[in-house]
Amino acid sequence: MTASYWNWLLTISGTVASIAGVIFSWMAWVQAKGAKKAAEEAVRTVRIRETADEFLRLAADAKDLMAAVQAREKDKAIVAANNLAHLLLIAGHHRASTLPEGFSCDLCVENLRKVSTLLASEGFPEVPQKMAKLLQRCHQIHESLCGISGSAQSWTEGAER
Repeated sequence: MTASYWNWLLTISGTVASIAGVIFSWMAWVQAKGAKKAAEEAVRTVRIRETADEFLRLAADAKDLMAAVQAREKDKAIVAANNLAHLLLIAGHHRASTLPEGFSCDLCVENLRKVSTLLASEGFPEVPQKMAKLLQRCHQIHESLCGISGSAQSWTEGAER
């Protein structure tokens, strides 16, 4: 074999190796792009699950508020309403990107403030209609928080399939 033959063979081998390197680099880039998308989706799913769990805990707190109102435990109900309003404001801002579209924590917080203010200023109403309205507000708060948790949970279950 002559030197020119070896040069030609090395040139062809180098070209093939370069082309193979470009192809493998492109394949790695495609795989990395898919992995990045999967990782972003996993992060979103985890955040939504955390939102579902957090709102489930808030719903339990709302249930405690409702129990305090039903038992006519004024101080316990006021503290529960104020604490829940505080936690809900934090959760609403912290989890805004993972809350269902159109949901606003403001309505729940407003109802909690009304419950707290009513109890602090007037105590438990003696008029049955006013007491029913107070309990209805508590039920609405609880149902709303359960609904957020449930819709977030169902979204993640649908995403897994």
